[in-house]
Amino acid sequence: MTLSRLAPKARTLTRIPAICIQVAVIILAGFALAKGAETAPQPGPLDPHAGMSIGNLSRQSSLAKTMFLVDDPVFYAQGPGGSDSAAGVYGYEPKSSKRAFAQSFLIPGWGQWYNGSRIKPFVFLGLEAAGWVGVSQFRSSGQKKQDQYQKFADDPVKGWDYQEYLRALQEVYGVASDTMRYINPDWHCPGEDCLDSTDKYKVFSHHISSDADGKPVKNQTYYENVGKYDQFSYGWRDFEDSITLKTPNRDLYLHQRADANRQFNRATTVLMLTLGNHLLSAFEAALGATRHNKSMDQFGAVGAHLRLAKSQTDGKLFPKLYVGYRF
Repeated sequence: MTLSRLAPKARTLTRIPAICIQVAVIILAGFALAKGAETAPQPGPLDPHAGMSIGNLSRQSSLAKTMFLVDDPVFYAQGPGGSDSAAGVYGYEPKSSKRAFAQSFLIPGWGQWYNGSRIKPFVFLGLEAAGWVGVSQFRSSGQKKQDQYQKFADDPVKGWDYQEYLRALQEVYGVASDTMRYINPDWHCPGEDCLDSTDKYKVFSHHISSDADGKPVKNQTYYENVGKYDQFSYGWRDFEDSITLKTPNRDLYLHQRADANRQFNRATTVLMLTLGNHLLSAFEAALGATRHNKSMDQFGAVGAHLRLAKSQTDGKLFPKLYVGYRF
């Protein structure tokens, strides 16, 4: 056998060890991965309470209360009030500004009570009660004075008479009612060139309405006109001449009416202040809720907190300090 024939077989024999080595490496790597998969920790959240006894858990819960632990799901629930929110941990409850606004808008002070205040509710509610009492009293007083001056105007001896007023219009202006035009006393224009002048006639600025029977309609306008405008001075019982238009009776009537209007104006003022108390209480309650939530956020976000953490080596719990600052 020649060397040329043996050479190909030699090359084939030299390839066998390399292939074996590659297969062996792949097998060993597979065993290593399998073993590593068995010993590697399983993914997922750590359970800080694994292996803890009931007594141990109870002691840790007491410790968690002292340190205000907030990240641990079990210890977090041990906070005051049994809540899983910041309210249970820090003793705060977030307040709704909309709710506080609505409550105080309906009943002043209600929103402040919801926010936890025990003084402001009585202040706003007291102002509310005082306001409505004032409105009622001023309106009642004004109504009494209004009845008084209306009764005085209707008095057949001292008051105002519609028929006397109409007679004076006929005598002084030459008209039967105050809805008719009368001749301007200051109009002087000899000849026919001025007959169409608009200055020749005048009209009365105010009127007394009458019904189908010719009686005056005694409404609010009636009682205002008879005392307010000189045009109606002729109807007062003590009217004597056109020089003294404000007669004693008319002057007394004006004072009575002014007193009544003053009481009604005071009632309106107090009513506006009472409504303002509504709005002030509502906005103050909303701002109070916002301030409350802001103070709660600052308390929970700024400072140092002790929390329990689980050791990655032996699985035991140990206290861990967290320091945070937010601005």
